[in-house]
Amino acid sequence: MRLKALTLIAASAAAVTACATGGPGAHENEPIRALLSADVMMFVSWDTNGDLIISAQEIEAGIGREFDRADANHDGRIEPIEFQAWQDAVLGGSQMGPYRLDFDRNVDNAITREEFAAEIHARVRDYDTNEDGSLTRAEFVRVVGQTRPVRMPGVQVSPHVGDERSNGRP
Repeated sequence: MRLKALTLIAASAAAVTACATGGPGAHENEPIRALLSADVMMFVSWDTNGDLIISAQEIEAGIGREFDRADANHDGRIEPIEFQAWQDAVLGGSQMGPYRLDFDRNVDNAITREEFAAEIHARVRDYDTNEDGSLTRAEFVRVVGQTRPVRMPGVQVSPHVGDERSNGRP
């Protein structure tokens, strides 16, 4: 009797689940889930006037503030331990990225203000799909499976694949 009851409960649960999901094709019109990156969490905090747009001026000010925050001993260089502390505080931890070597272009174990600014500017360009120098919430949306474009030194990659701005290039 007990096995029969468990079988009946399991079958009922499966039927309810099948009805709730709507069967094949039921999710075609649902919105796709989006991802939130560490970059976005930082960029959004730079919208100081609350207009939901991070302007070029706010980006520049944000870069300066973040470098100063990361450079805990104020020697003009971000050492690995300082970067780790900044990453934990601002970006939610090291597992979220960006990674220290993304910033430390010459791999000398110190990130200068120039290296920091260059990497942040590159990340801003990755998100700035309309290329106007500012960032909006819509530009931050990345669907599941789509990540921040991978940059390779010396290779220009357009985030507009398939769009007339890409000139057919990825």
